Amino acid sequence: MWALTATAALAAAAPARTDRIRTQAGIGYDGKIVGMDAGGLVLEYAGGKRTVPLADIASIRVDQYPDLEKAEDAYAKGLAGGPKAAQEFAEAEKLYESLGRQGAAPWLRVLVSSRMYKLYAESGRVQEALDAYLALAQNQPTLVAGLKLPRPRPDDAAGNRKMLTKVEAALKSAADKPYAGELKQFRLTLVLLEGKPEEVLLLLEPFLTSDNPKTRAWAMLKQLDLLFAAHRIDEAEQRLNQAAGVLARDHPQEVAFYTGRVLAERDQHVQAALQFMRVPILYADKDRTRTAEALWRAGVAMKAAKLPDGEISKVLNEAVQNYPGTAGAERAKQELARPEAPKG
Repeated sequence: MWALTATAALAAAAPARTDRIRTQAGIGYDGKIVGMDAGGLVLEYAGGKRTVPLADIASIRVDQYPDLEKAEDAYAKGLAGGPKAAQEFAEAEKLYESLGRQGAAPWLRVLVSSRMYKLYAESGRVQEALDAYLALAQNQPTLVAGLKLPRPRPDDAAGNRKMLTKVEAALKSAADKPYAGELKQFRLTLVLLEGKPEEVLLLLEPFLTSDNPKTRAWAMLKQLDLLFAAHRIDEAEQRLNQAAGVLARDHPQEVAFYTGRVLAERDQHVQAALQFMRVPILYADKDRTRTAEALWRAGVAMKAAKLPDGEISKVLNEAVQNYPGTAGAERAKQELARPEAPKG
């Protein structure tokens, strides 16, 4: 009898097992995750319920799923970049996939889809990012409303055609869903990649005068890409000068990037390299795909300017090591592998 009483007392004294959510602002909530609603994870907390948006969540610990905390840790380290970013992302991917196969609670499956989307997007795995985005949209349409699909790779025509087929199928049932606009813009981006620059430029004209500032800025940037692809450098420079005031506030990295491209076309390689390097120095976190490409182009410009090999290698290796999975990292790797490539 005494033993039973003591056991009951110990059980009562033991701390209750709780889940913990920590936000990007460093606020921790201890309670019990009970589900997912249109706003995010729902937590029983302080005698009530609180919804924490997925975008605000920095990390989660759940006793029932011990691997989740490990996955979250690896995921955060991967997002931080650095030479081990690819390794951390691979570990996070393995853990998340395992969690999704364990008969997980519905809220956990949605969380895993959102994390996998970000992981794929940050790793430059655009096709897989699209698949995760569509899976998330089917589960909780409102949760993808603020997500931006990553930029398709211009050098992956076959992959782009596959994605175009999936997006067109998804749009048939998207109707007025909150993610329909993003899918339409992504579809247009894919169409623009597959068409001839001269023909596609005409498709952009309505978007350049859109009432939506984001749409207008997107069209300006796409127009610049196409003008460079068509080797219409004078027009590209003119358009850049006209758009710079609009783009400078939200897209300063793009102004520096395209200024570098104009200078490179004018054989002003040192000045071009300086503009390209503004992207990783001042705006590295704005768009890792663009940052990697800027590093690669900076290395190429430095090489054309016959700057020291060690400096060129340092810039190219930064793209390879800190931005794995991006087109810029792959091009930098190829540049380093050239027979006449600079040696560290």
